[in-house]
Amino acid sequence: MKHLKKGLLLLIVCVYCITFFITPAIASVKLNGTFVTEKSCEAFSSIRRKTNPGNVLVKQDETYEVLAKNKEDATHYLIRINGVEPTTRWVAVDCGKITDEPSSPVVISNDDYLLALSWQPAFCETRPTKTECLTEDTNTFEASHFVLHGLWPQPRSNVYCGVSQEIINLDKDSSKWLEMPPIQLSADTRNELTEKMPGVASGLHLHEWYKHGTCYSESPEEYYQESLALLDQVNESPVRDLFVENLGKELNATEIREPFVVAFGENAGNKIAVKCKTDQDGDRNNMITEVWINLEGEIDEYSSLNQLLENADNARLGSCQGEIDPAPVNEA
Repeated sequence: MKHLKKGLLLLIVCVYCITFFITPAIASVKLNGTFVTEKSCEAFSSIRRKTNPGNVLVKQDETYEVLAKNKEDATHYLIRINGVEPTTRWVAVDCGKITDEPSSPVVISNDDYLLALSWQPAFCETRPTKTECLTEDTNTFEASHFVLHGLWPQPRSNVYCGVSQEIINLDKDSSKWLEMPPIQLSADTRNELTEKMPGVASGLHLHEWYKHGTCYSESPEEYYQESLALLDQVNESPVRDLFVENLGKELNATEIREPFVVAFGENAGNKIAVKCKTDQDGDRNNMITEVWINLEGEIDEYSSLNQLLENADNARLGSCQGEIDPAPVNEA
C-alpha cells in the first residue's frame, strides 16, 4: 500500500499491549466412521449460509466417510464426497446415521482461541515489500476494515496437526508459502477470503491452515468460514469505526477497549490485546498492526463474540513502547 507512505491511513498509539494465556473454542468434534444416508439431502459447504456449490445432493442408501460433527449436540455431520468441490460437506444429522462411531470422540481442540486481526494500513508500513502491500488503491476493503490474520487454537504449541514434515519445512520459510499444497475452498469462501485476508497474495491462507487450522478442523472450508464470521462481527461494531475515525491520530488502551465494551459486553475490553510495531524507516514506533482477541467457548458460524469474550480469561498486560494509564483489569 504505497499510499500509506503519505500517512493517510496510519493509526499510531502509545499503549501497554497484552499477551495471552489462553489454552483452543471447539470448532468441531472429530469422528471416525461411516455415514449412511436414509433420505436425499443437500450437502452444504457452509451451515450458516446454506451454500451448496454445484447443488450437491446425497441420495438415500449411499455411504460416505464421516469426519466430524459440528458440536457435541450435533445438528450436522461433516462428510467427504468425492468428485465435488469442496469435497467436505455438511449434512443434517437427520439425513442418515453413523456406523462405527467411536464411543469417545476425539475433541479437535479445547475451548480457547486467539483471534488475530490485522490493521493493514499500519502493517504495510512495517512490511512495505509484501505483495499485498504494493497496491496504490485507497478504496480497498483493507484500507478501512480489520482483516484476518488467523484463528489460533491454544496453547500456542498446538500446531501442525497431522501435517507432513515436508510441508512444515516449507511453512518455516515464508517465501515458500505459495509452494505448499493448495487447499480446497468453495468459490464463495475463496473470494471472500481473498478480500478479507489480503495476505492470500503471499500464501498466508496456506500458512494459517497448515499451522493452525489443521488443529481446529478437518476442513479448510469450515476453518475459514468460521474465522470470517468472527471477523465480520468486529468490522460491524464500533471498534472498526473508532479505528477509521482516528487514522493518523493517537489512541490509548482505554479508548480502544471502550467500543469492545459497547459492542460485546462489560468485560470484553479486558480480553483484548493491541500489538504495535515500528515502521520500516523507524519514524513511527507505536503503530497498531494487530488486535488479538481472547475467546473461549464453542465456535461455529453462528457463535456470538459477546459470549466467547465473556467466557475468556482476562488478558495479561504486556507493552508497546510508551507510557499510559492502562484501563483497569477485572481480576475476578
